[in-house]
Amino acid sequence: MPEFQRILPALKVSSLQRAIDFYTQVLGFSLRWHEPNDGGGENAMLEAGAANLLLSTGSHLGDTPHFTGTLYFDMTGVEEFFHRVKNKVEVVWPLEVMDYGQREFGIRDPDGYTLAFAEALSR
Repeated sequence: MPEFQRILPALKVSSLQRAIDFYTQVLGFSLRWHEPNDGGGENAMLEAGAANLLLSTGSHLGDTPHFTGTLYFDMTGVEEFFHRVKNKVEVVWPLEVMDYGQREFGIRDPDGYTLAFAEALSR
């Protein structure tokens, strides 16, 4: 039976360098690789712990950045992370404990994507 292993979000960005700077300098991701001319656009792979994110200016992702959902990053140390980034980002919702058993907050990246950072509460 087929088994899914992971999901790798590929986000259209308007400026790859601006996006790389935001994710590396503000959020603490590491740049794994950067291809300046890969299939009609620039691409970069970022990682933070076990999370990977592909950023692209490629036309295959459409004309402008858009996404109607929220990307959730499960993590530990969410409260410390919130206090480190809250004054450097647009906070969509502040750090709070949710009814479904996790502490989380949401921000918006430079292209308008909503990112949530969440930590499961100890039982």
